[in-house]
Amino acid sequence: MTAWLSVEELAGVAFGAAPVVMANEAHDGWRRCVRTRRVGVRLVRAAHALGVRDLAMEALPAPQPRQPVAWTEQPPVEGGYLAQPDMRELTAAALAQGWRLWSYEAWTDPALFATPEQLVTMEHTNWREREQALNLAVVTQQVPRLLVWCGNGHATREAHDDWVPMGYRYVEETGRRPYLIDQIVTVNFNDEEQHLPDGVLEALHRELGPFGGTAAVRREDADERLHAWDADAFVLSVDNAMTEYVADGGSGHETA
Repeated sequence: MTAWLSVEELAGVAFGAAPVVMANEAHDGWRRCVRTRRVGVRLVRAAHALGVRDLAMEALPAPQPRQPVAWTEQPPVEGGYLAQPDMRELTAAALAQGWRLWSYEAWTDPALFATPEQLVTMEHTNWREREQALNLAVVTQQVPRLLVWCGNGHATREAHDDWVPMGYRYVEETGRRPYLIDQIVTVNFNDEEQHLPDGVLEALHRELGPFGGTAAVRREDADERLHAWDADAFVLSVDNAMTEYVADGGSGHETA
């Protein structure tokens, strides 16, 4: 792959193609790939130069159904992803430039938390994906252009077996196909000694060096092995570690 784009160039390509751009971060429980959120900060700043002023975030407190909330100040922290410093950096980067942060997470009846096994069923998962999509549909009726920040595969625009993700539901509901940026294809979710095929990491070090170790490639320019992933562009990196932030009396520390 030789047609590399910087993250800033990718923002121009994405918003030049569609008014709604969805990008993912990598997380697993409280573990996350910090690099994916730092790329988010760069996307926000580049999108700001393009006139974008709205960021929808899955991590924000869930609104009432079909009543997404626009935050213009840092939301309260009660643990979770919003307490992690790299996520605070992302929200702060947007708010500092006068952006609105839109909540779109599915509102879950608190009674369900008494039976957490119900929250991991495919029925509940698909309900949550649909609720997120319906809330985002309301947001996109109110703003001209929108960057959507979600976790892992929620933005996927294809259904897989019995899983029907948010991205698929959003297209179904609105008839609009968002531009999808995937960041997780190189992430080392399982902390494996070698998580990429032979030679790939070495090639990435070589090719991404001029870009600081992280760059993007459009689907049409990407290696065919990436075509199995539903995305219009991929952010690839040599920084693929998953780490956990442990709160500790108002401060915190990283663990591998």
